[in-house]
Amino acid sequence: MVDEQFELDTAAAEQTVVSVFKQIVAVLARQANAAIDDAALFHLANTLFAAFARAGEDGLTTEQIKAACAAFPDDVIENRLSVLRKLGAIQPAFEKPYQREYRASFTSYVSMLFVQRMLARGGQSELHQLLTMEKIRLEGGESTAEEALEVVVGITTALRLLVAELVALTVSGTVETLRERAPLLWNAKSLIDQASAVHEILLEFWPELSRMCGELRSAIAAYEDASTNASARLMAAAGTSRALNLLPPEMWKRFAKRATVDELAAILADQVFDAPSPWHDAADLAEAAACRPQPTGNRSTPPRSRVPDGKEAPYQEWRDAEAERLAAIAEEVLSGEDSVAVEHLLSDLDWVTARRLLADLTAASNNDRLGYRLAWSGPVQVRAGSVPSWLTPGVFERVRRTA
Repeated sequence: MVDEQFELDTAAAEQTVVSVFKQIVAVLARQANAAIDDAALFHLANTLFAAFARAGEDGLTTEQIKAACAAFPDDVIENRLSVLRKLGAIQPAFEKPYQREYRASFTSYVSMLFVQRMLARGGQSELHQLLTMEKIRLEGGESTAEEALEVVVGITTALRLLVAELVALTVSGTVETLRERAPLLWNAKSLIDQASAVHEILLEFWPELSRMCGELRSAIAAYEDASTNASARLMAAAGTSRALNLLPPEMWKRFAKRATVDELAAILADQVFDAPSPWHDAADLAEAAACRPQPTGNRSTPPRSRVPDGKEAPYQEWRDAEAERLAAIAEEVLSGEDSVAVEHLLSDLDWVTARRLLADLTAASNNDRLGYRLAWSGPVQVRAGSVPSWLTPGVFERVRRTA
């Protein structure tokens, strides 16, 4: 009799887990057993939950749901309501026959917020939160050994999966694919510090888990190595003049908020630029900022992955080809002269072409193997109606090397 009761309790617990899981995946299901492949269905679910939130505890009728989602076709609304009702994301508001009101599942809406964050951060923010919560739970050593074992196995597994993905992207993936997944690299030190803190607590209060803690240390070290190698390959592919686009947006925001007026004004020193307009695309502005030369002297060669990309030329060949290309552009601009005014170069060009030309001339000036220099002088001139409308006087000249 006891065994029978235990089996019934186990079945009830399992059924509860299944019920919650259905509510979690409901916002992602087109039909009861298929994931959605249309972003509009995701927006429909968001609109639907917002309407339920405004309605409060009374819920909504089918007619009110359709009115709240009037921007979507009727057949799409009917399909979503059927799926969400079947999976429990929308449930009867009252237990009575022929009731017409429904209420939304809190679990389903929270799962949608979770999915949105996963899409934006690739799961790393969840790993940060997991480490923070586990550290708080384990501090003081009040958890059981079984709970501690569950923590060390879960964190080790998550780090190993993250390492496997980073290594695969670095070794066999293209630079473009690695750059798209670059958010996995950000805050690597913070992630390592958090995992190390949890490891110290585990080893202090549960020494019997030393073998599993050793595997956790190995996973942490592997993640650090994988992040370093992936970053090195991105830096090598980006080059010194375009490495700025690898910085996270938060770093730019912090600089803009904390910098003084002089520091912000210094960014525009020795620059030729067109005043940004409200209709300019953000990607174009980011590209223009990425083309800004680094104001450094002797710069060391950026690190490069030992594993070459299948479609990438060897580094020395790429470097020689780039130098030859820049030299050809410089000689075409000089046309046999020793120097040419920047204003003369830009007089008959549209700004997009002029910007590319200036980027190439700046790269030629910064290339120690070439004998060219881009020199600026005088204050910025404002020239209304001209292209560019803002101009700093300067010359591009050939440098005579001493014998």
